[in-house]
Amino acid sequence: MLKRLSIEAAVAVLKQGGVVVFPTETSYGIGCRASDADAVARVVHAKGRPDGKPLPVLLPSVETLRRQHLESPLVVLAEAFWPGPLTLVVPAFPGLPPAITADTNMVGVRVSAHPIAQSLVKGLGEPLVATSANRSGQPAAASVAECDAAGLIGVDGLVAGDTVSGTSSTVVGLDRGDLRVHRHGPITEAMLRAVWEPARSLN
Repeated sequence: MLKRLSIEAAVAVLKQGGVVVFPTETSYGIGCRASDADAVARVVHAKGRPDGKPLPVLLPSVETLRRQHLESPLVVLAEAFWPGPLTLVVPAFPGLPPAITADTNMVGVRVSAHPIAQSLVKGLGEPLVATSANRSGQPAAASVAECDAAGLIGVDGLVAGDTVSGTSSTVVGLDRGDLRVHRHGPITEAMLRAVWEPARSLN
């Protein structure tokens, strides 16, 4: 059984380079400070994740994306659908370890709608790695019991929260200036294009 942590205790653990399991609106996630290469390596080890697979990152707010990528046309989607289950693939921020980007110089980012995930990333005050809390190749954990049974290695604790959907976020990037859906999820391509096309026609 994973050690139970309060939000405040989990933030302290994260600031010290720890690895924590917590709920998001899509599944339970396992995460750490995105800027801490050693902690990122611990997340990869905890999942038994193969090298070469990028790790998604939670941001504190849409404003964080604006500061880094003000000119990106994807910002309009962040403004429309964040907080929520939409991951945007954008050029990597400075200071991210190569294990997060898998040497692609790109990173998947979103703002979670789950209050616990929001509290953690805002308490941390910087981007937070948040990949699904499961051993690589296994289903994502959607409950505390599934997290306890997942066989995660070297995790410092878990923040328990409401049951989550178990549905992975929609993942979207750019391909030659147009939207490309890398993974379908709760936010459909039709919903995305209803925002994207009018905004693009104004530019």
